Amino acid sequence: GVGKTSLANVLNEMVYAGEQASPSVRINCSTSDDFRSIWMKVFRAGGFGIPDSWNFVAPDPDEIRLALQSLDRSRVVILDEYDRVEDDDSVSLMADTIKALSDHSVGTKLVIVGVATSIDELIGEHESVLRAIEQILMPRMSELEMAEIIDTGLNAAEMSIAPSAKARITRLAEGLPHYVNLLALQAAMRAVQDDRSNILNRDVEFAAARAVESHSLLRDYQVAIQSPRPNNLFERVLLSCALAEKNMLGQFTAAAVRDPMSRIMGSTYDIPAFAPHLKAFTEYDRGSVLVREGSKRRYTYRFRNPLMQPFAVLHAISGGLLEDDHLEELFGVTKD
Repeated sequence: GVGKTSLANVLNEMVYAGEQASPSVRINCSTSDDFRSIWMKVFRAGGFGIPDSWNFVAPDPDEIRLALQSLDRSRVVILDEYDRVEDDDSVSLMADTIKALSDHSVGTKLVIVGVATSIDELIGEHESVLRAIEQILMPRMSELEMAEIIDTGLNAAEMSIAPSAKARITRLAEGLPHYVNLLALQAAMRAVQDDRSNILNRDVEFAAARAVESHSLLRDYQVAIQSPRPNNLFERVLLSCALAEKNMLGQFTAAAVRDPMSRIMGSTYDIPAFAPHLKAFTEYDRGSVLVREGSKRRYTYRFRNPLMQPFAVLHAISGGLLEDDHLEELFGVTKD
């Protein structure tokens, strides 16, 4: 949700500005794809024609290299959502293809787009191809960048926003443009319905509720927190995970959950009180909403879907789980 596909979509303008025909090709990978089907998609989408030798036999990396080398000009081939490819053999073959293109100085470049904490997660542990790869980290947006999205949209609509409301949107969005656009749009619509051109804090609260009601993550969220026991802690622990201090990779420790959990509960909660919940969140029955990494006593956790982190906070606000004092502490503003 940080803009990987958006970056891939504007590569044409960045690299081939002014050219009439786009020499780049972008395809989406899926869980059912293998090495052969990926390259079939590429050649069909690029209008290159499928080599006859590929009809019944899967091409090997050198055949891909020869086919790309025979094109009339160099291309940019973008493989989006590559992290969805589940076939290990295909991942290894793609790594071999990268090496073949590099070893023979083929002008066509591959842009592999996917969710991963390291390049190994996308192409496997193939040390020989690392020198042929330029890694591009897509960080979450800064508050300044998120504010620019809001200002650009509101200027076009001849609207304005209170500084505290803007700060609340950028804090809730957690650096993800998806939530910036969603919250700003819903808040603006609420202000217009109220015959106002200025967005206030209460409009952002309304936007948070609307975002929760219609979001595709609502079902996943319910699976994660559901329990037949009344007064269970699953929802509060998941919210505390969302509020926990994280490193640059979005990872947090159990110790980082302790402070927000204690603030939400109004009393001290040590790790043993919620450690079973953290483990449960990594299991299938709760949708594996968290991923646990590392070794015992040094575990780190992260949200499997980064969009779930802001969603948990939005759900807590719309459901009243975060009280006024929590909101003031989080956003530095009071409710209006």
